[in-house]
Amino acid sequence: MLETSQIDLHPVEVTPDFSVSGQIYPGHIPAIKQLGFTRILAVRPDNEEDADEQPPRFLLEPEVLAAGLQFSHIPIESGIAFPEIAIRGAAHLFAEAPQKTLAFCLTGIRSLRLWALGNALAGTLPPDEIHQAALAAGFDLTQFSTHLKRLALKQAPYYVADDYANLI
Repeated sequence: MLETSQIDLHPVEVTPDFSVSGQIYPGHIPAIKQLGFTRILAVRPDNEEDADEQPPRFLLEPEVLAAGLQFSHIPIESGIAFPEIAIRGAAHLFAEAPQKTLAFCLTGIRSLRLWALGNALAGTLPPDEIHQAALAAGFDLTQFSTHLKRLALKQAPYYVADDYANLI
């Protein structure tokens, strides 16, 4: 298994209450708490990689909870469309009282896109603000602007499946 001390944690702030990261490890949890995060959102499904590269949820979640942080899991498989249930789950999560959340996946991109789609559907941020926050953090959501606007207007379908699905 990889030593956590050999892997740096580099969260990217999207908004004051939301940051994204690549894979986290149990050894990162004290630093995550020290950075002021109160919730960790796991966007990776288990078994995308071997356990030494990606600790399974059943090992990570108890460590997060023991540190006094909340743990949420909305798994999105790499390279497929975001299912409606995931977007609705994210909308519900982001419509709750704001918490400083660190979302992680392999690179942070799925986490960012789930945040964008969930906030658009929840109406917690307008699509233009979502796009600008993502851009300021180094992520370009131009190809999702139609999806974000449609979700903000509560227009079905809520899943994201088109030419850009493989980019999610």
